[in-house]
Amino acid sequence: MMEFLSYKPNSNEVDFNRIVALQKKMNDRKAVICPERAEIITKCFIETEGEPIVIRRAKALDEILTNMSIYIEEDSIIFGNQASSNFAAPVFPEYSFNWVINELDEFDKRSGDSFEISKDTKERLKKLQPYWRNITHQDEVLRNLPEINRKAETQNVLHRGGISMSGDGHIIPNHDFVLEIGYGGMKKIAEEKLLHKENLTDEQINYYEAAIITMNAALTYIKRFSKLLKEEAKKSLSEKRANELLHYSEIFSDFMEGGARSFYEAVECVYLTHLLMMIESNGHSFSFGRFDQYVYPFYKKDIESGLITKDKALEIITHFFIMTNSLNKVRPWGHTQYSGGYPLYSNLIVGGMKPDGSEGTNDLSYMCLEAMNMSKLPEPNLSVRFCKETPRDLLKDSAKLIRQGFGMPSVFCDEVVIPAMMTLDLNIETARDYASMGCVETAIPGKWGHRATGMTYINFGKILEIILNNGVDPASKIQLFNITGKDGDEIEYTSYDELWSAWEKALKFYFELAIECDNVCDNALKYHDADAFASSTINCCLERGKTLKEGGSEYDYISQSNIGPSVIGDSLAAIKKLVFEDKKLSFKELMNALKNNFSDERGAEIQKMCRNVPKFGNDEDYVDYIVADVFESYLALLPNYYTTRKGKGPIGCRYTMSTSNITSYVPNGFDVGATPDGRNAGLPLNEGASPCIGADKNGPTAVIHSVSKLPNQKIAGGQLLNMRFAPDALKGEENLEKFTSFIESAREYNIFHNQFNIVDGAALRAAKENPEEHNDIMVRVAGYCALFTTLMPEAQDAIIGRTEHSF
Repeated sequence: MMEFLSYKPNSNEVDFNRIVALQKKMNDRKAVICPERAEIITKCFIETEGEPIVIRRAKALDEILTNMSIYIEEDSIIFGNQASSNFAAPVFPEYSFNWVINELDEFDKRSGDSFEISKDTKERLKKLQPYWRNITHQDEVLRNLPEINRKAETQNVLHRGGISMSGDGHIIPNHDFVLEIGYGGMKKIAEEKLLHKENLTDEQINYYEAAIITMNAALTYIKRFSKLLKEEAKKSLSEKRANELLHYSEIFSDFMEGGARSFYEAVECVYLTHLLMMIESNGHSFSFGRFDQYVYPFYKKDIESGLITKDKALEIITHFFIMTNSLNKVRPWGHTQYSGGYPLYSNLIVGGMKPDGSEGTNDLSYMCLEAMNMSKLPEPNLSVRFCKETPRDLLKDSAKLIRQGFGMPSVFCDEVVIPAMMTLDLNIETARDYASMGCVETAIPGKWGHRATGMTYINFGKILEIILNNGVDPASKIQLFNITGKDGDEIEYTSYDELWSAWEKALKFYFELAIECDNVCDNALKYHDADAFASSTINCCLERGKTLKEGGSEYDYISQSNIGPSVIGDSLAAIKKLVFEDKKLSFKELMNALKNNFSDERGAEIQKMCRNVPKFGNDEDYVDYIVADVFESYLALLPNYYTTRKGKGPIGCRYTMSTSNITSYVPNGFDVGATPDGRNAGLPLNEGASPCIGADKNGPTAVIHSVSKLPNQKIAGGQLLNMRFAPDALKGEENLEKFTSFIESAREYNIFHNQFNIVDGAALRAAKENPEEHNDIMVRVAGYCALFTTLMPEAQDAIIGRTEHSF
C-alpha cells in the first residue's frame, strides 16, 4: 500500500492497481527513435515549397496529426501520444538533421540517455537526408555565426546548445484563455481577424491562416481519439473499462471545439496543449504554470455539483502526471551531456500569492503533491511557491514528499522572487503571478515569449582560466584578446584589483559574443520555428497577428546560462588571500601548480593551501561577498543589451540573469584546467548558485547564510540552489518539523529557490554499479529530476560527491 501525505484517498474511489501498473510501465520504459514525424514533415515540405514558412509548418502539423500513429495506454484515463510508442522520441529534421544521421549507430551505445533504434528506422531516416541538406535551422545559424564566435566555442567558453539545433520551447501558455474558449474559439478569433484583410499585412494574414490550420489540426487529432476510444471499447474484455472508454469517446467527439466543460476536460486539455506544442516543435521546457489556480474553478464547480469526488479528481491528476512521462526528446550527444536524464523540464507549480496578494493554496495544491507521491516519476517537474501566509500543512506535505528521496518538489519563496520579477518593470499584481518554467526559470504565464533562460551558455570557469593566461586558452592556444597589450600567455598580476579588472574585461568580451550568438539563433528561429499553434496560446499573438519570435508576446525577457560563479568566487578568494594578502605564494608559483594540475610535491602543497582558503557555502564573509561580486559583475552588463524583438511589440525585450544550467556544470568542467580553489582539471564546476562540490563543510544553515548574501532579488531569470541531506536526518516527526522550518526559513534569508536530494551515497553507488537492480531511484540532477541510472557516469559522480547534510 502507498504511503500517503496528508490527503488519504479512499481505495474504493481510486483504482490504485492501474496507477501502479501505469507507473511501472513508465518506470520500465525504453527510449526509442520514431521516424514517423520526420517522414511526414519531409513529404509536406516538398509539396509546399515556395509557400510562407508559417503556412508550411501549419500544414505539416496538420499532416502529422492526421496521419501519425495514435494509441490508448491500457491503464490510462488521459489520452494523447507524441510518437508511435510510449517514450519514443520523434525526429525534427527541419531544425537539424546531420547529427541524427551521424549518430544513427551510436544512439543505443550511449553511456547516458541511450535510445533503441531499429535497422528499418535507420534506413527510413537516411532516405530523408538529401532533402534537408543545407536548409535546416542549424545550417542557417552556422552560415551566419561570426568566425570569432566559432573560435570562442573552440575555446569552450561559449556553447550554443539547443538554440541552434532545435525549436525554442520555454513558454507557459495562458491556460485560462485556452480553457475558456478552446481550440475552436482560438480558430474563431483568427477567422474574425481575416474578415478585415485590408487592414492586415501579408505576414499577419499568413499567421492567421496558419493559426486556423493548426487549430483545425488539433481538433482533427482529438476526433481521431474519439473514434479510437470507441474501437478499443469494443475490444475490451472488461465491461467496466469498455464503458469508461465509451464515456471518454463521447467527450472527445466535440472536445475543445469550445471551452472545457468539466474538471476532467480541463486536465485533459492542459495535457493535450502541452503535447501538441511538443509535436509542433522540439523545444523543451513547455511548462504547466500555476495548475492549481487555473484548474480550480472547474474542480470547484464539479465538486459542488456532485459530478466528481475529491478522490476522482486526485486520480485524474495522477494519471495526467504519469502520462507526461510517456513523452520524450532526443538530442545530439554533445548536447545530451548538458542535459542528461531524458529531461523535458515540464514545470508545474502550486501554491503562493494570487495577483491580489491573497494566498492561493487550495485542495488541488495538496492533491498535486499527493499525485506526485503516487507517481514518483521525473515529469512534471513539480514546484511549490510559499509565502508568509502559506499554510504550514502545505510546506509540511512538501517536506514529507521531499524526504521520500526523489527530489520533488523544489520550493520558491514569494518574498524573494516577486521583488526579483519587479526589477523587470512589472507591476506587483503581474509579478505575483509568476510561475517556474523549465528547471528553475521564472516567467509570467501566458505573457512571456520564448526563452526566459537557456540562450548561449557561458563557461565562467573557462573565462577565469583564460584571464590567468593573458587571454590565451591553454587547451586550444587561441587568444581572442589580451590583458597586457601583448600576445602570448605571459602575465603576472600585481594586485587583486588588477585581476578583478581583467575578469570584468573578459566577462564583457564573451558576454557580447554570447549576445551575438543569441541574435543569430533568434533570427534563424524567427523563420524555422514559426509556431502558430504555440504562439496562439500566449497573450497578444492573436491580437497582433505575430508569432512569438516576430514579437507577438506581451513581455519579452530572456537570459543566458552562467556556469560556475562559485568556482570563480572561491578561486578569486584563494588568489587574493594567498598571493596578494598573505603572500604565501607568488602568482607564478600558483600558475605552475595549475598548469601541472597540482601533480608534483610542491603542487600538492599548493593545492592544500588553496583548499584551506575559505569557501562559499560556509558562512564566510570573506569569500561569500566575492561570489556576490561575481554575480554583480554579470548583472551590471545587462541593462544595455536587448533582444531582436525590441521595438516590435513586446514590453521589455531585455536580458536578465539565471543560474539554471542543467547538467552543463559537468561537461563544462571537462574543459577547464585546474583552478585556484584547489579543484583538479576536468572536474565539475559548481551547479547554479550552489557551493562547489564538497566545499560546504559547516552544515545546511551555513549554506543558507552564504547564499543569502547573493543579489537574489535581482536575478529574475531564476536562481538555483541544490542541497543534499542524509535520509536519517529527516526521519521521524521531530526531524520533519525541523526540515519544514528549514524550508520556511528561506523567507528570512533571501533565498530565491531551494531543492533537495534525500538519498545516501551508498544507495547511489550501488545503483551506479548495478543499474538493473535500482532503476527506480530518482534524483534531483539540477533544476530537474531524472532516474539516476539514465545519467552518464560523470553526472552520477557529481551527485554522489555533493555534501550530505544533517541537522
